[in-house]
Amino acid sequence: MLHRRPTVSVIFPTLNEEKNLPLVFPYLPLDEVDEVILVDGRSTDSTVEAAKQLLPSVKVILEPKPGKGAALRAGYKAATGDIIIVIDADGSNDPREIPRFVRALLEGADFVKGSRFAHRGGTTDMPRYRKLGNGAFVFLVNLLFDATFTDLCYGYHAFWRYCLDVIDLADADGFEIDTAIYLRALRERLRIAEVPSFEGYRFYGIGKLRTIPDGWRVLKTIFLEWFAYLTTPRKEDRLGFRGETLSSSLAILPRQPLVVSPQMAEASSFFSSYQTERPTSGEVPKLRAAQRARANLQLLYTVSQVLATELNFRDLLQRILQLTLESVGAASGSIVVIGDKGDVREGCLVYGGKIHPLPATQLVDTVEQGFAGWVLKHREATLVPSTRDDPRWLRRSWDENEGRSRSALGIPLMINDQVIGVLTLVSSQTGQFTENDLALLAGIAVCA
Repeated sequence: MLHRRPTVSVIFPTLNEEKNLPLVFPYLPLDEVDEVILVDGRSTDSTVEAAKQLLPSVKVILEPKPGKGAALRAGYKAATGDIIIVIDADGSNDPREIPRFVRALLEGADFVKGSRFAHRGGTTDMPRYRKLGNGAFVFLVNLLFDATFTDLCYGYHAFWRYCLDVIDLADADGFEIDTAIYLRALRERLRIAEVPSFEGYRFYGIGKLRTIPDGWRVLKTIFLEWFAYLTTPRKEDRLGFRGETLSSSLAILPRQPLVVSPQMAEASSFFSSYQTERPTSGEVPKLRAAQRARANLQLLYTVSQVLATELNFRDLLQRILQLTLESVGAASGSIVVIGDKGDVREGCLVYGGKIHPLPATQLVDTVEQGFAGWVLKHREATLVPSTRDDPRWLRRSWDENEGRSRSALGIPLMINDQVIGVLTLVSSQTGQFTENDLALLAGIAVCA
C-alpha cells in the first residue's frame, strides 16, 4: 500500500488586512497547500476583495460573531484538509515556515505549535513587559500540567484533523483560544511538538491584542483548564503510529494546484511551477529537465542542515556543488562553510571541470575580500551581472583567460536566521544567469 500525500488547509483569520495580504499571500508554499481559507471578522476595508484578486481559489468565510475564537471555529469547520494550519495575515507569521509544521506532523506529532522562544526562534514584535508575562504563563503551565513548553501565547499552529474530535473549543472566543487549544491537547495526551518560529512586526494596521484584558483571559483559561485536568479521569496515551496517512488504493493522489492571480504570480517567481495548463509535446522534455534540476537543487536544503553538524562532510560538499553546477548550467563555483564565530571551516571549488578541495587557510581571502564575503556580510542572495566589472569579485588566475564577461550568483546557506555558509556559482561562456535563476536557488537554500 502506497502513501498518499496528506492534504493541507491553511486558515487566515482576518480583520482589516487589505494592505497586508499582498505582502503575505505570495509567500505561501503552494506546492504544499491544497486549500486556503480566509475567515473575515466583519472587515470594513477590502480584505475579501484583495484576497480573491490575489488567490481566486481562496475560500472566504464571513463570520459575524466577533473574536478570534469564533473565527477559528468557523475556519476549522470549513477546512477539508487532513492537516489544518492557522496563521495570522498581518505579516507577523512567516508562511514560508509552513513546511516546517507539516514536516513535524508527518514525523509523528499530533499537534504542532510554533515557538518564538525555542532554539532558533525569535520575535521583533514583543515588548519586554509582554515577554515577562508570556514567560510567567509558560512557567505556570509547565508547573501545573507537567509540560515542557517554551511559548504559550502564540497562535501559529498546525494539527491533524482528528484532533478536532477530542478538543472542544466551544467556550473560547478571544485570543485565549490559542492557550485553550494547547492545554486541551495536553489534557487529551496528544503528542505535541514545538517548532521554532520567528514573529515579525505586522506590516500595516494596529494589533488587536489588548495586554491586560486578554492577559487576564489567558490566566483564567489556564486555571479553568487545570481544574478540568485535575477533576477529569486521566487520559491514556493514544497508541499507534501517527503521521502520514495511507492511501486506500495503490494510486498516489495527485496534487491539485490552487488558482493564482496574475498579480500574485508576478509577485513571486516560484508560482511558475504551479501552472494548470497541460504541457504540449514540445514542452515535455523541458518540463522533465526542469524536474530533474529541481530534484538536484533540493540537495541545497540538505546541506543547510548537514553543514551545521560536526561530521566530516567534504565528499558531501563536493557532490552537492557538482550537482548544483550541472543543474543550472554553471561553469564553476564554490561552497564555503562558516563556523559559529564567522571563521572558515571547510570549502571546495570547481573550475576547469575538476573539483578542488581547499583548506580553510586558502579561503580566508575569499571571505574577507571577495564576493562570497560580501554575500555573507549582507545575508542576501545576489546576482553579479559581470564578473569582469564588479569590484566585489576577487579575480583569480583562471579568470584572466575568459573570452567574455560572465555572471555569478551568491547564495547564503542558512538555518533559520543563522548563516552557515555561502554558495557561489559562475555562468558558462554561452549563457548568463538571470533573476529567475537567483530566485530559484535562493528560495530553496534559505528555507531551512
